[in-house]
Amino acid sequence: MKIKENVKEIIGVAAVMLGVVILQWGLWIGGRRMFSGDSIVWFGVFSYFYDCLRYGILPLWNPYMHCGEIFFLNIHVLHLWDPSTLLLVFAGKFFRINTLTVYHYDMLLRYLIFISGSYVFFRRLAKYRFSAFFAFITLSFSALCSSYLKQHGFILCFYTFPWILFFSFKFIEEGRAVSLLWLSFLLGVAFSTSGYHLMYLISSWVVLLACIFFSKGFSVPESGLLSNNRKTVLAAVAVFLLLALNLIPVFLTYIRATVPDVRMIEAPTAANAYPADFFNLFTPYSFMLHFEMIYFKSILASEAFLYIGLLPLFLAIVGLFHSRHKYRIGFMLALAVSALLMLGPKFGVLKFFSYFFPFFFIIRNTHIFSTFFIFCLVYFTCIGTDVILERIKSTGSGNPLPRGSMGIAIFISAAAVLINRYVLTVYRAPLAQFPERYMAISSTLGEDFATFLNNIFCRSYQNVILFIVSLLVLFYVIKSRKIKLKFKYFTLVSLVLIDLLYFNTALYRFTTMPKADLSSWPKEKVAYSDKRAPLMLPRYPFLGFAPAMQRIFTASDSRMPGVTTHFYMMKDLFDLENNKTVPPEIKEIFMGVTDERIKLVSGVVVLPVELQAQECAKLEERTARRAVFIEDEPPGRFSKLKIPVGKIADIEIVKGELKILGFDPNNMLLEADPEADCVLYYSDGFDKSWRAFIDGKETKVYRANMAFKAVILEKGRHIVRFVYDPKLYKITLFCYFAGIFIAAVIFLCQPLFRKRVK
Repeated sequence: MKIKENVKEIIGVAAVMLGVVILQWGLWIGGRRMFSGDSIVWFGVFSYFYDCLRYGILPLWNPYMHCGEIFFLNIHVLHLWDPSTLLLVFAGKFFRINTLTVYHYDMLLRYLIFISGSYVFFRRLAKYRFSAFFAFITLSFSALCSSYLKQHGFILCFYTFPWILFFSFKFIEEGRAVSLLWLSFLLGVAFSTSGYHLMYLISSWVVLLACIFFSKGFSVPESGLLSNNRKTVLAAVAVFLLLALNLIPVFLTYIRATVPDVRMIEAPTAANAYPADFFNLFTPYSFMLHFEMIYFKSILASEAFLYIGLLPLFLAIVGLFHSRHKYRIGFMLALAVSALLMLGPKFGVLKFFSYFFPFFFIIRNTHIFSTFFIFCLVYFTCIGTDVILERIKSTGSGNPLPRGSMGIAIFISAAAVLINRYVLTVYRAPLAQFPERYMAISSTLGEDFATFLNNIFCRSYQNVILFIVSLLVLFYVIKSRKIKLKFKYFTLVSLVLIDLLYFNTALYRFTTMPKADLSSWPKEKVAYSDKRAPLMLPRYPFLGFAPAMQRIFTASDSRMPGVTTHFYMMKDLFDLENNKTVPPEIKEIFMGVTDERIKLVSGVVVLPVELQAQECAKLEERTARRAVFIEDEPPGRFSKLKIPVGKIADIEIVKGELKILGFDPNNMLLEADPEADCVLYYSDGFDKSWRAFIDGKETKVYRANMAFKAVILEKGRHIVRFVYDPKLYKITLFCYFAGIFIAAVIFLCQPLFRKRVK
């Protein structure tokens, strides 16, 4: 029984995707727990999100990070409202899968979506099916296969990028309204859930389409196709708007004067790529430049690992010079622009774009554009394979390699040898200059560091030899008439897999190497002590708690087994922490580290926020524990609660009963019975969306002590409720889910729409 070609194609794609899973079987199958680089940061956010949904709580506020912070910003950094993530979260809840496993599979699913979309896109562009399949294998086992495990942004930003391109090209060239519907859905989800990462995706999408339009690569269909399908077009616009509305509150939070200010700690253009990163195209193991040279800093390199294999690189150069594909010029321009975007503002393109598109000013981590660069490069591998296959079928027993192929092979081989020699020389140079670091690294590795380097970089020489042998074998196989075409395909795939699988085995080892000893960690969670003396133990403990902003923990900090996200901060507390005039014990009191989280005080000092830190420096410890500053004047009938700055020592703790009746991340219900009019102070983060109700009547929430909140209470027994209620965000989130529901209904009824497409 003959298997149909389409079935073979599906089996082949599924086999490659399964190969990705098996290559990293310890993580996906063996149950290995992995935290490396930013992944330890991401899990803190993911775990809290997962726990909240499991218990039926909408995760809007996080009282356990940074003295309390807006959580929906973190949701959008990790794209946690994506349909794929929500599907895994609810599957994890139904099948009772532990949080860490769900987190790992969320990243794997995104990578599989990325590479499957890449195959569909290359299949549309390639003349021969095998060319698309070969490009698909190259991309699947390129450096991205392992590097995204360390730097999740490589996939978080771009995992829907190939699908967006596929439907964009299909819509532009065919004018099919159904393609517009799919495109609007994917772009709407990206706009809604991506937040800051949206800038990478949209920038790359616009750059590529603009380059192809500029090079006149698109064949625009006849007019009138959209006007004949108005209902589908209107549905597409409606779906996009419903989905994309969720971006508005996130965008406003970034740009408005949110109190306390929510800003990024890292520099706006931090973590750009470096010219040395392009060494990785020729010498696969130069990714070590990032992992080890950070100790010596004799050369700069980022996490942008670009290796796609020497044989695919050879075919990419062949495609660049010998293909006549209609998108070739456009992709060539996009490849150049992506390389310059990777390198950051010093190389002009990013700075130039920022004059026309202001959001480029705040793009950081520009090395993330390396995913766009690799994608464009693999496109040339695809059309280069087309060139070779075309010559095989047209020349018979003649030379199947185009003119200049020998020169390309010599160039790649020479570059690989010389660059590898240079990199090894650079590595060796600092060893004698930094003997203590040299010995420390040797001790960590369990072998001499110099010997370790020699062994690692010898592998790059082996890759050069493998490349030369591969070309000789390939030349013989594709030239021979006796060898069947299917065996020629098999040989080409085998040669590239030998290279890439060997490389990925080493890269996977380094990208998943933990920064701290995780052997004592339990499989599910750790119950941490809260140094801020919480009202109750966190109902939803998660890997990612840090005590206030007492210090900033990073992903590589080994002194705390679990760290908070380092992407957002309370600006004023951060300034207080770095104010050298304020004694450390006073800082800890005002940041809620050593003080009560909730208390009743007899008065407040009205003072602008920018002056409050100065007054903190003048206080004794006893006074600091009772001092509460607010910005706004209390109402006239409570004017006696206002205390002059000079009499701040007169503030006392008011006697009275305080009882917590209920608590969850977005709400706190308590009973208070003060003996006199007073101020109820709660050291949880302040935001304009916080509301307070006293005996059912809404009252003003004051910003207290730079970053916390307070309300004014009359004498007597009261029920006080704090509620975090970002109305705009909840409305747009409802619209987002409505958009997903409408899109799902339309896609299920898609056969009805197809009948109306002309």
